[in-house]
Amino acid sequence: MHRVIPLFLFAYTIFAASVSARDLVFDDFKASALNETQWCSCQIDQKNTPIAFRPDPDDKNDHIIGITVAESSLGGRNCMPACKLPSSKSVTNYGLAIDVSKPEFLGMSFFGKSALVLGPSADRTDPFCDDAAWKRAKAANQEGECIQRQELRLQKPFVQKSDVPLLYSFRFRMPKDVLNTTDSIRWVTAQWKEEPINPKYEKEFAQWSPSPFLAQRYDDGILHVTIQDDMCRCIVASAPFSNGKSPVWKSGTPQYCQSIRPEESGGKACTPDLKVEYGAYPILKTPAGQWVEMSYRVQASRTGKGFVEIHQGKTLIAKITGKIGYEPDPAAAPMTKFKIGQYRDYIPSSDTMDIDWIRIQTEGN
Repeated sequence: MHRVIPLFLFAYTIFAASVSARDLVFDDFKASALNETQWCSCQIDQKNTPIAFRPDPDDKNDHIIGITVAESSLGGRNCMPACKLPSSKSVTNYGLAIDVSKPEFLGMSFFGKSALVLGPSADRTDPFCDDAAWKRAKAANQEGECIQRQELRLQKPFVQKSDVPLLYSFRFRMPKDVLNTTDSIRWVTAQWKEEPINPKYEKEFAQWSPSPFLAQRYDDGILHVTIQDDMCRCIVASAPFSNGKSPVWKSGTPQYCQSIRPEESGGKACTPDLKVEYGAYPILKTPAGQWVEMSYRVQASRTGKGFVEIHQGKTLIAKITGKIGYEPDPAAAPMTKFKIGQYRDYIPSSDTMDIDWIRIQTEGN
């Protein structure tokens, strides 16, 4: 991969500092088949939209993968069959049943109807989710929601505790054009979830499932990143809007935050226990029709020691510190479940996310 080594050296310098980094996972997809010792494809439709391996035009000995959502993806995708390593590999039991998960709560979109402003906004109805679409979604006998999902997740031995700092880096590309750029249709391309969390949430919010505490999103075809302090979600980085303008990002308490509490779906601002420090030029480049490299150094924590550091290529976008994630389950340490691919509200179009490589690193002596 022609850019892997420079990024690795840069990531090592920026993120590892006085400690050494080691690869937990590295996959440049040179083989024309999925490495099942690292990846679980239980939420990939292997029949209709399997992962596509295509030759890398920059390296004839290499491949890129394509993860596609299409009409056949309507209704979501349960983790079926459950994640299972090849029989020749042993499985480390972390006490986390990651194969059984409720659909993540997408929550609201930060983009207004014109996609020119950021701020609290009421949940909006997906214009494509009419009665006929809902009927097809239910008939799929999957998640039973008017959504599309095609995601990879890590196999169990690579799932780490949420308070362990990890560096996630990947190079990806999105379609140059998308069907809808005006209705703020929610679209996740990478997510970090905590499991398990405190059972108090299930008692307080029936039929609710936690959102990712960190998510890379593509609503309206605009790359952006959200982070959560409990039930307060903030957008902390974004590519320019469709008119070329960008939000003004100021260091301090995140500016654009909204409650995701179900009873406050009408659009209510919230103040997180977070601080953000922006780089000199904190504007993301769009992945629409072009490759971008993203790096996230992640450690969730409710003690105030959590952090997320975001780079695009060699550019520091933002560093967020404070209370990140949900209240933990007192009976079990929370684990971070990383997923990459596409999870969105229904759009009647076929769209492919290309991925060149993925690297996940731990810090250690």
